[in-house]
Formats: sequence, structure tokens, C-alpha cells
Amino acid sequence: MFTFEKLYSMGHEEVVIFCEPTSGLKAIVAIHDTTLGPALGGTRMWPYATEEEAVEDVLRLSKGMTYKAAISGLNLGGGKAVIIGDPKKDKSEAEKPASEGVKAEPKKEEPKVATPKAEPKKEEPKKK
Repeated sequence: MFTFEKLYSMGHEEVVIFCEPTSGLKAIVAIHDTTLGPALGGTRMWPYATEEEAVEDVLRLSKGMTYKAAISGLNLGGGKAVIIGDPKKDKSEAEKPASEGVKAEPKKEEPKVATPKAEPKKEEPKKK
């Protein structure tokens, strides 16, 4: 069960819950620690069974990001966001390519054309 005491005991600086009824967005952002710098972390979209499960996960993940940044020697803190939803069903068409990894075709190289090298200028002897 989620309690404020649990939130306080894990050392989080801020937890924000977002909901937008029109789109059905349900998201939670947790900032664990910014002692070393701004929070570093990504977003996880997962079909959590309950909101409590999502809160537990974002708290755990954001705390983990604090440790990852610190052990890596980065001047960053830890944060994380979770979106409650099934990534296979709930993402918009615009989001899917970004989340699945865009498979870009390799850039075709233009044929290289040899260009003649300019002859170095010969310096004239200095007149006295």
C-alpha cells in the first residue's frame, strides 16, 4: 500500500502525478535526488495492474537512476517517469517509430571525385 511515509523514507524530492481524461494519459514522474545535478532518467510505459504498482515502480526506478548517475561519475541526480498503459496498444502512431527504434537506411555516399592538389607556391628569394 502506498503511503506518504514510504515516499519520505525513500528520500524522494518530488513526485508528480499527471492525468488527462481526454487522451487517457496516466503518468507519474519521480525526482529522487538532485544533490549532484539535475535529474537523469527516462520514461517507462507499462500496463501496471494498479496505480499503486506504478508508484512503487517509479520510486524504485528513480532511486536507481540516482545511484547509476553517481557511480558513473556524472554530475546528475536521478529521476524517472512511468506511463500507465500498454505500449503495444496505447501509443499513438506518431510515437511508435520512436519507441520501437527507427530503422533508417544507411546514407548513400556520393561518389568521390579526385581533385587535383594545388602545387605549393614557391617563395621567391628575398631581395636585399
